[in-house]
Amino acid sequence: MRPASGLAARLRLNRRGPWRILALLVVVQWVAIAVFASIVRHNGWLFYQGGDELFFYTGSWVLSHGHIPESEIGYGWSYLLTPFSLLYGANTVAALPGIVLFQVLLLGPVALLAVYGIVARCAGRVLGYVAVLLWIFLPFLTVPLWDQRYHAKYVENFLPQALGLTGLGDYPSMVFLLVAAYFCVRAFDSGAWLDGALAGLAAGFAIGIKPANVLFLAGPVLAFPLARRLRPMIAFGAGILPAALALALWKYRGLGHLPLISPPSNKALAAGASVFLPASPPLGALHDYLQGNWAQLQDNLANFREFFWSVRVAEWFPVAGGLAVARRSPAKAVLLGGWFLAFFVVKGMSPGASVEGGTFLRLFMPGFPPFILLTAAIPVLYPEYGPRLAARFPVRTPRLEWRSRPVIAAAAVFAALPLLLFLVLRPFHGRTAMKYFEENVVLPVDTDFKVSVHVGPDGQRISWQPPPRDAARVFFHVFRVPAIAEAPDPTLPPGREGVRCLPPTGGAADCRLEMQDLGTTRRTSWHDPDHLHGRWTYRVGMAGNWEDNPKGGDVLVLSPPATISGR
Repeated sequence: MRPASGLAARLRLNRRGPWRILALLVVVQWVAIAVFASIVRHNGWLFYQGGDELFFYTGSWVLSHGHIPESEIGYGWSYLLTPFSLLYGANTVAALPGIVLFQVLLLGPVALLAVYGIVARCAGRVLGYVAVLLWIFLPFLTVPLWDQRYHAKYVENFLPQALGLTGLGDYPSMVFLLVAAYFCVRAFDSGAWLDGALAGLAAGFAIGIKPANVLFLAGPVLAFPLARRLRPMIAFGAGILPAALALALWKYRGLGHLPLISPPSNKALAAGASVFLPASPPLGALHDYLQGNWAQLQDNLANFREFFWSVRVAEWFPVAGGLAVARRSPAKAVLLGGWFLAFFVVKGMSPGASVEGGTFLRLFMPGFPPFILLTAAIPVLYPEYGPRLAARFPVRTPRLEWRSRPVIAAAAVFAALPLLLFLVLRPFHGRTAMKYFEENVVLPVDTDFKVSVHVGPDGQRISWQPPPRDAARVFFHVFRVPAIAEAPDPTLPPGREGVRCLPPTGGAADCRLEMQDLGTTRRTSWHDPDHLHGRWTYRVGMAGNWEDNPKGGDVLVLSPPATISGR
């Protein structure tokens, strides 16, 4: 016991609680992220995102106007972003600072506390602090372990997303899974039904953010029976139910059908769209993963061996950590192990997840926490002193009461309110949110984005007054199309002012931008020398990217139409 007691004295551990140490570690996390954000290549508040962030933000903007958008993705992150779209409107550039700070300053500490709580309950408070240190610094410490050829994909493309510096839904879904795992571990220890219900509530909302997070359930489904905790297991299932119903309503009201039980519509193919990938596959697409594309998994493992220092050592960490946790609680080991394996195997088999292409790390992000949690528990394997260290510093947390204000607020915000909204709100049938297939994004139309066109003897002069853009350097795309554009397929309606909306199918409007891109500029004007006949429509799109490169990047927000009559 002396080594453990000496360590406790040096760390000044006591039974009054770890809050001072954890508060200090939260500050350390903020500083580490701030230093990284100042070093990594970026454009103001705009880091590499991959484009999927517009699915979520445009959905939140439609929600803020009291409608359900075409729900190709989950509802959770769009729902949480609604206050930002209410404040900043359709302009995602203006909303970026608030979104990033919300994740770093609020969701980041929530994740840190959950990491501490899980490992502290599995292996004691000392190793809980070790887990937090790994959580903060391991993403940076592993940078030298990647091959130089992979440096940009890991540091510039993946880490900003893993640290909450983007508008994607992967980071918040990872945080909610950590919260769910924490309350699962609490339920194993306490046997309280409320802990199980809160675990289900968090897991359900994570699935509401990204339906593929249903993979997390592999851990709790196996672990609860092993822990012999019937009441919290039933409460866990009940806690998931509101989010599952909200997701079903969101899909049904937004798409006009349930992807889980009915085939997707072929309307995209009918419109001539070859590819349009949502940020997260619908729940019904999980069977595509489970068919067993083992060749894809083997290719990803081979690419790991090519680009990473040692896959064998990395594989040893979760195995050893699982054995360490199992020494004290087999149920907790199964929870973490099932969580990790489900994501690793299923995501590894997914055709959209490629290590070489850099997409695997982001798609696997919600499966990273159990790797770190299990790694932090490895010292418990040390003979004699490992188990004693864990037993010497147990976690003592107060029992939760269902009548407490935080519990009631959580139930209202993450369960009752989304369900109520999707029951009451109507599907969106406007023409101000549309798909842009050229860049695989969903664009909102900002009414504050003013465009005017003046016809002269030498062509058309297009000028515009863009929305606020102080958060990043931007450039502009200029689009043009006949005001009424006939469809190549006579069964489809004509395009009007650059937007073609397919016939209604019971869900939200399915509209897409179909205009010619004349080019890009950093100025707020454009000269079109063509002499046009008939009625023509111009629009301007504000675009930006992490490299501040006008030759790349996504259009972020679109202007209303400006229509003229040519000669």
